[in-house]
Amino acid sequence: MPTYNRPDYVQEAVESLRAQSFRDFRVVVSDNASPDGVGAAVRAYVEGLGDPRFRFVQQARNDGEYGQGRYLFGEAGDAEYFCILHDDDVLSPHYLERAVVALDGARDATLFVANPWLMDAAGRPSHDRTRAYVRDHRRNRRAGRFPVLETHMGSGFTPISGTVFRTDALRRSGFVDDDCSGNFPFELNIFTRLGDMGAVGWFDPDTLLGFRYHAGQLRNTLGLMGNPQVVETMLRILERRRYSGAPERRRRAIVARLHRARAQMAVDQGNPIAARAALGAACAANPLSPRAWTMRARLLLTGGRT
Repeated sequence: MPTYNRPDYVQEAVESLRAQSFRDFRVVVSDNASPDGVGAAVRAYVEGLGDPRFRFVQQARNDGEYGQGRYLFGEAGDAEYFCILHDDDVLSPHYLERAVVALDGARDATLFVANPWLMDAAGRPSHDRTRAYVRDHRRNRRAGRFPVLETHMGSGFTPISGTVFRTDALRRSGFVDDDCSGNFPFELNIFTRLGDMGAVGWFDPDTLLGFRYHAGQLRNTLGLMGNPQVVETMLRILERRRYSGAPERRRRAIVARLHRARAQMAVDQGNPIAARAALGAACAANPLSPRAWTMRARLLLTGGRT
């Protein structure tokens, strides 16, 4: 459980683990150098539980989601299964039991995912957001196996938080690319590497975990398509890969979108030469993208303004 500056949420997440019907697990709560004594407060809470399954670790510096992910995976040891639960999410009491039963029964599946309910900052369920999540991530499907690459590239089907992985599958995949760092796109990196080896997962359509949506989430603070580190890392991950069929079409569309974002950042910095180069790359990646061609034409007509 990676945590950063969320002393109240992390307690809710921990309590959801302590309530699990499946009991044979261990938890590392890893604080990512939280400010103002927050780490000390979380340490006191975890150690005060008196539960030997739970251990607190204080990181010396904030190395982002990649740093936490690599550290926690290194702690997996001989565990058959591995899961990262974000500090603002929770599991229903039978979640781990359902995951272990499913993966024990489907030995070819590398991971387990289930449908979530979405909640606000105060933990109140949002039926509208939950329905939208299921629709947007194409989760209206029966229980059973699914192809990891096709579904993740198509709709972001598999989240990192709460997904239970077969540990040896993550080791065989290499976990994440060696030259990636920061906070994002750790999730994309995990699932593209599993997709590279043709992984399949197991889907349970029941609502078994809770995702919290709030202002402090990375998706709301990183400014994804306006963040050079995010854009460049996503390009690094996707431009070095080639697929076929629908995943390749989707890969090319995402690469084109990232080059458009790179072009917009160049325009904002007053660098039309870099913007034109980025738009040329966007059109080359996805020649059928009207947005890339429109943005390129507008840039030429306005002399560097979009």
